[in-house]
Amino acid sequence: MDEQTKQFIRSVEYSVRTGCLDDSFEQGTSLFLNVQPKHLMTIGNACMMEGAVFDSAFVSSADPAMEEFTLYYLFRAASIGRMLVVSARGSSFDALSETVNAAQWDERKIQDLTGLRLAGIPDSRPLIFHPESGFPAAHPIGGMPYKHPKGTEYPMEGTGEEGEFEVAVGPVHAGIIEPGHFRFHVVGERINKMETRMFYLHRGIEKKAEGQQAASILPLIEQISGDEAVANSVAYCQAVEQALKMTVPKRAEAIRAVLMELERIYSHLADLGGMATDVGFTLPASRFAIWREDFMRLNAAISKSRFLHNQIVVGGVAADIDEAKAARIAALLKKVLETQTLERMAFSSSTFLDRVFQAGTVSKAIAKDLALVGPPARACGMQTDLRLVLPYGAYSHITVNESIEKEGGDVLARFRVKLAEIKESARVAHSLVQHLPPGALREKVPAQKKHPEAVGVGWAEAARGSCTFLVEILPSGAIKRLACRTASFRNWRALEKAVEGNIVPDFPLINKSFNLSYAGTDV
Repeated sequence: MDEQTKQFIRSVEYSVRTGCLDDSFEQGTSLFLNVQPKHLMTIGNACMMEGAVFDSAFVSSADPAMEEFTLYYLFRAASIGRMLVVSARGSSFDALSETVNAAQWDERKIQDLTGLRLAGIPDSRPLIFHPESGFPAAHPIGGMPYKHPKGTEYPMEGTGEEGEFEVAVGPVHAGIIEPGHFRFHVVGERINKMETRMFYLHRGIEKKAEGQQAASILPLIEQISGDEAVANSVAYCQAVEQALKMTVPKRAEAIRAVLMELERIYSHLADLGGMATDVGFTLPASRFAIWREDFMRLNAAISKSRFLHNQIVVGGVAADIDEAKAARIAALLKKVLETQTLERMAFSSSTFLDRVFQAGTVSKAIAKDLALVGPPARACGMQTDLRLVLPYGAYSHITVNESIEKEGGDVLARFRVKLAEIKESARVAHSLVQHLPPGALREKVPAQKKHPEAVGVGWAEAARGSCTFLVEILPSGAIKRLACRTASFRNWRALEKAVEGNIVPDFPLINKSFNLSYAGTDV
């Protein structure tokens, strides 16, 4: 443990009370702080006082017979280059969301999964279970009986302004998309308030993983959100690799980075085309669609999957990028780097600019309050790219220029960020494929029963923003607990703020500028 990290721990302890920490240890680039339940929120707030940013909160069953649980609160500490994992085991906890707004959905999910009631939580409504559809007989983690009866109301309240009425949209939509409900409280066409409600198709992926071998569930991880298959798989594998103390070969790290950048490019091209479509700007929308199809065909050519499935494995990658594949990737990336046509086309249209300028604005203060991640955060002037904030894999050795809009926070700013990230991803990937280091493609997974029960944390910067995984692995190599938080799970609440003061017809455009994943939220 370096001196800077030790000083961080001393500062945290000093700001609260010496002796609050039961234990602290490093594991990879994560710093684990184990505390008693009564000190959990105090230490968490102290970490944020030292500059750490709330990332996610997870729960595991410590002892079902005693109704005890382990809570993990994760914070990004850029000053020491560590992911802080503050954990406590017990049966009674306070809610961090009483003081940290960003933790609200995380803690509502924890309550649904376990039956715990976190003291002081501002919103105790069920999150992943829907009263009108009925509840399970028992909570998924720990097996405590579910106490909420079917038919319990799920209140959604407006602002109370005179003349305000409700517009309910979804969960079934006109398009072929997944279910999600948006409740608008409007006066005329002006939106006073909107509340999102997700989790209509809760798939139980985290629960499904329990008892399976850590190296065997990557097809399940890839289905968390189809167009983030690579980033989610990398984050998951890094969590397993950290727990098992595995070292990924340099060549495998570089190939992982190339695949993540290709995934970012085709995802952003789809988003930009979607925004152009929603304002009726068909020419650039068609051009973005053509570019996206070019990258999807490239994906299929180098991996036999348009979505780059089956490429990431625990310990490295499944297949190499040989000279022929590298040349094909570099050729398409070079075209992206050399063209400015789409950018000029978009920003020379007064009609397009009129629709996206100052539409769906999120202030920097709100972005910080909700701990936004990804392009929506960078469009508000926040540095959130984990390739720089908490570098992992090949990003620890290469330079990435973060695309940040200092002013805006609107649809235009999000458009600019994604456009700039396409060009930066093309530059990074082009450099990587031309300088792939020699070496092996993967490290062998340690034999079963040769390691104690372990916990690991992994993260990656997906196209929508950061994703974080926590795994607990038994000595047999099986998963005891899998927990994940995608960018979409974090950013839905920001969409609620973005639409306030806008008119209802602008909602599709604002929604597309975030382009959050329903499936990626409901795991």
